[in-house]
Amino acid sequence: MKKITALVVLAASFAGTALWQGAVAQTVEVLPRPDFAPHMQAMRQQRLAAEDASAELMQQLAQVKSFSAQYRQRVYDIQQQLLQEGEGTLALQQHARFRFESQTPEPSLLVSDGKTLWFYNELLEQVSIYDAESEVGQTPFALLTSADKTLWQQYQVTKQAQSFFIHPLNADNPVQQLMLTFSDNKLIEMQVIDINQQQSVYLFSEIKLNTRLTDTLFGFNVTNNLDVDDQRQR
Repeated sequence: MKKITALVVLAASFAGTALWQGAVAQTVEVLPRPDFAPHMQAMRQQRLAAEDASAELMQQLAQVKSFSAQYRQRVYDIQQQLLQEGEGTLALQQHARFRFESQTPEPSLLVSDGKTLWFYNELLEQVSIYDAESEVGQTPFALLTSADKTLWQQYQVTKQAQSFFIHPLNADNPVQQLMLTFSDNKLIEMQVIDINQQQSVYLFSEIKLNTRLTDTLFGFNVTNNLDVDDQRQR
């Protein structure tokens, strides 16, 4: 299994033979270190019986035609020990287009044009190719660029202050919790808790909302020098 890079949560299982592997049946919330996200210290996991906020979140995301930003990331284990730090860029565009590019600690790219998804490891000169609809549509990350009500019905959404907590109803989903925090209609923070109860915290800066993004930003050119693993053929 290849080394997990700065895309440790969103692209964790790209390192294996399937896009997402394994899961745990119980949703767990792990709070970030107080010096990085202090506003989260007073928050606790929302129960599934809480009032559903999916319609409000869908309305919030519907206003985001495009989004681009720089991010800085910290990854913590279940004991809240810092495992990794990284930086990169994120770009989103309706519908189902995204580009998640890690600059440090290793250069890598996760990009989708809505039909095809590519995961490119620059150091290994390797690209894995997936069917975007069948693979990415199974993860909460797809919610950032989708208004598909059928997809949203697979998740429970609750809200506290300006943060939305997204929990999958299917216990086989490897993402235990996705948290999105907004300020003035801008996504300023994202947190993901994965199957290993590791928590990745992303803080966004240099945010650009609803600006024109080129189509080439959401594609990938597979050159002859790359080792290609095309999962669409399996």
